Amino acid sequence: MDERTERLLEELNQETGITFSIRDDGDDAGTAKVLSKLIRTYKGEGDTGFFLKQLLLGELSDEEIEEKAVIYHFNMESDWGIFLLSFRQPYEPYMLRMISSLYIPGADHTVEMDRTHLVLVRELRQPTGTEDFRKMAETLVDMLGSEAMISVNISYDECIDDFRKLPESYRNVCRADAIGKLFLEDRSVYGYHELGTGKLIYALPRPVCEEFLKDHLGDFDLQELDPETKNTIRVFFDSGLSLAETARALYVHRNTLVYRIEKIERQTGLDIRKFDDAMVMKIALMISDYLKNK
Repeated sequence: MDERTERLLEELNQETGITFSIRDDGDDAGTAKVLSKLIRTYKGEGDTGFFLKQLLLGELSDEEIEEKAVIYHFNMESDWGIFLLSFRQPYEPYMLRMISSLYIPGADHTVEMDRTHLVLVRELRQPTGTEDFRKMAETLVDMLGSEAMISVNISYDECIDDFRKLPESYRNVCRADAIGKLFLEDRSVYGYHELGTGKLIYALPRPVCEEFLKDHLGDFDLQELDPETKNTIRVFFDSGLSLAETARALYVHRNTLVYRIEKIERQTGLDIRKFDDAMVMKIALMISDYLKNK
């Protein structure tokens, strides 16, 4: 009897309180497989949800994926979509019932990853564009917000054409959730392939980010900017670097806005009225927030 078999027998004893003995037939791998299945079954893990969770977390071999896909009636060659629901507070069972009311029978599966994260895996009848995925996510956000007063962020990936690609898609939506919460605070729906500069910055090593800030801002820390100044910069960028549009949006006189921008230039050395400096400031602010939360 090999070490793995002994370990599984011990775990089975701990789970059930029963001491098992086996006849050594020389097939250690087959014995270990049977014992593992017994343990999972006893734990209540022999169901679709647990299979999908293992799949998403990358814990299954290709052989196990194909075997269980047949058992649970998943079409390996279908098109698939995946949504990550991230709750601020632990979700309650009634939320699952509300979400299931929007299900497509036989096509949707909910996977409980932890107490604040659910994954909705959807089998698609045909290839689906990201615009349709965004509408599906927005429908869920609106329903949970209006009917249950629940705040939720939803991330999605693009359509995939192979059941075996779900783990990669899950990693994408997890990254989208982290990047979206960091750089897109005014939104609640994030598409992995629609994250823009935020995805690029999130992939940069910390030393590279710190070097960029040092090169363009010297020793000045953008975290020292007061909320009014940061809001002025944000509105100025959102207004296409237009002084007139920004002044109207902030309800301030044009001269007041010019004074604020000149103050920013004295602090940072960047004149955000110039496109190149504005681009540097935009990236620097995102990097500063990224480093603060990393």
